[in-house]
Formats: sequence, structure tokens, C-alpha cells
Amino acid sequence: MILRCFLASLVSLALAAQERPLILKAARLLDVRTGKVASPAQLWIKDGRIQPGAPPAGAETLDLGDRTLLPGLIDCHTHLLIPAGLGELGYLKRSQGALILDGVVNARKVLEAGFTTVRDVGASAGFGDGALRDAIAHGDIPGPRMLVAGPALSITGGHGDLNGFPPHLHTGDEHIVDSPDQARHAVREWRKRGVDLIKVHATGGVLSNHDDPGAPSFSALEFKAIVEEANRRGMDVCAHAHGDAGILEATLAGVRSIEHGSLLSPTTAKEMKARGTFLVPTLYALESIVLPGNPYKVPEGSLAKARAILPLRRAGFKAALEAGVPIAYGTDIGVFEHGQVAADFRFLVSYGMTPLQAIQSATLVAADLLRLGSELGTLEPGRWADLIAVDGDPLKDITTLERVRFVLKNGKVVRQTL
Repeated sequence: MILRCFLASLVSLALAAQERPLILKAARLLDVRTGKVASPAQLWIKDGRIQPGAPPAGAETLDLGDRTLLPGLIDCHTHLLIPAGLGELGYLKRSQGALILDGVVNARKVLEAGFTTVRDVGASAGFGDGALRDAIAHGDIPGPRMLVAGPALSITGGHGDLNGFPPHLHTGDEHIVDSPDQARHAVREWRKRGVDLIKVHATGGVLSNHDDPGAPSFSALEFKAIVEEANRRGMDVCAHAHGDAGILEATLAGVRSIEHGSLLSPTTAKEMKARGTFLVPTLYALESIVLPGNPYKVPEGSLAKARAILPLRRAGFKAALEAGVPIAYGTDIGVFEHGQVAADFRFLVSYGMTPLQAIQSATLVAADLLRLGSELGTLEPGRWADLIAVDGDPLKDITTLERVRFVLKNGKVVRQTL
């Protein structure tokens, strides 16, 4: 039901997006299904969608020159309302209004980098991610189309709890659930607040105090309550999980995707494959934490956790790749700068993906994860007219995706630096 309403609202916006037909020409077009490159390339667009057949006479023509056309990119793990390097104390000092304005700025950065759709999975500022989503959908501000989770659900003392502060300092605990009944109530409350999906912290984390990234969080009954209640209300659940035990528990509970999956074992990877559970690996986020000079001012305790996990996560990614787990692109931007949203492509390739697989993770696979595969992820007729243009051939140089020259969303030009 939620997805149908979401699609209906976006379809109505798309119909208003493009009145006059537009012909796009470029030197090349990448078919992300097959990896074949068509040259020369031509598409025509009307009413916010890619159209079949020959374009009509009198259409506007835009020649992008010696560039490659690809579908608009999708990031399945963003935090648009979280400024990089802010830290827990910074959140306490920053007002909700300021965080929402941060989101406005970051949404533009992400869109102009070629990401036309994102799944925002855990926002500060209450349910400000929903307000940002709606403002973008209404055309009030520029940004990617968004699916939002609101604040992530956590256990007391878990990754989503603000640990390390005096007991008398109240930091808000509406998202803390410690029983199946509390879990069901939270899911119902979050749906009431307009979220599109539920995010849970299935293990401890890196950028949090006094918890272990390898330790599982929710009990089996709590997990079951969250997933059952979310599914009853038309929502999927995604699970932050670093340790293998927590990954397995979340997978068995029926979550749609595992976020991070740093310590994934081959056995659990096979279970994910069997159940159709997606992995969203967020590779660069951990790398960015240990950058020389500590540019994001990460506390020493978190640096130690990152250094311990980093050498192990390549094996977890390899296990997912070899098991055939569907891997969707996700960055965890907010841990690092939002303008670097395309940085993960380099790491996906260095961790073992081919350039085509890395591109598919941010197009075909990501669209399937979001249940938007019939609308997004390819440049086939009938799809929403979301596309980008880059110099050169991204199959030969994946870093070209970090230098997007042209962005079209819903048939409208949102960036053109040719």
C-alpha cells in the first residue's frame, strides 16, 4: 500500500515534469543489463519517461557530445540530515531546524553528483527526513527522490542509544525498544509518522560508545515483532549489522537488507542468498574513519573499532560475492562528506567486483532492493527519465562516475557542466 501511494505521487509529478519532448544524444549509452555499449546513443523523453520508437517532429534536441549515458544512480544507505564529522556531542548542540537545513544542502549535493534516488536510513532531527522527502517530491527544493526510515530502532545501550553521557542527561529514547510489545508499538508509531521503511540496529556499531560491533542486539522475539509488524503495514526492514551472529539473526527474521555486513561468514552469506536478503556494504565509510589526520574528528574508541574491523571486512564482502548475494550500492554518507557519494564505486571494484557489477549495484540491484525495478535502474522505454552522462567509458575507468557532467531527473535537467 505504501509503495503504491509512493509510486502514484511520483508518477503524477513525472507527468508534469516534461511537456515538450526532449531528444538526448551522446557518443555512447551503457546497457546496464548486458554491459553492451551502444554508439552513437539517442533517447527521447516526454512526460518524465523514456519513450519507445522514433521521436516526434519538433522535439527539443540536446547533444551531450563525447559522453556515456547511464541510468540515474541509487544510494541505498544515506544520512542526508547528518553532517559529516559532527559527532554525538555535536548532535546535542545542533537544533532540529539546523539539521533539516543541513539536509537541504546535502540533498542538492547528492543529486548533482548523479544520484537521483536514495534510501535514507536513520535520521536525526526526529522525522525531518520525511519533511525533506516531501519537499523534494513537491518540487520545492532540489534533491533525489527519497525513501525514509526515520530514527533507527535500537536496544538500550545499543548502537542507536547515546551512551557515554551522564544518566541525568535525557537525550530522547523514543526509538529504544526492549521487548516485542515495545517493538510493535514503535513500528506502528513510525508508520503513523509517515516512514517508508524501518531501520534497526541489529548489532553494535563503530561510531558509538560502549558497544561491540560484533555483538547482536535484539532478541529473536523482538526481531520477529519488528519485521512482522512492518510487513503487515507494507514496509520492509533494513538492519545495521557488523557481526556475523547479528547478520544471521536479522536474516532469519526476514529483513530486506543487511547494512555493512562487515564480518559476514560464508555460511551466513549462503543463508542470505537462499532467502533473497540484500547486502548494502558501505565500504568507503569505514575507510574514511581511519583517514590520515582524522579529518572527521572520530573519537579514539571508534578509531580502534574501525581499525579492528577494516582488515576483516574484505573477507566478508568476498563471501557475499561468491555466494551470489544481491549487493546494492550504499555509502553511509554523513560518516563522510555527502559530495563524495560516488566514492564507493572505487572500493567495490578493488574489493572484487567488475566495473559492470559495481554499476549494476547502483542501478538494477538497488532498484530491485527498493522495489522500484519496474520504474528505475535502466534506460529502457517506460522507465522514469532519470539519467546521467559522464566522460569516457565507466567500464574502463570506474572513477568517471565521480565526475558526473549531466544529470536528468524526471525528465528535467538538474545539472549540466559540459
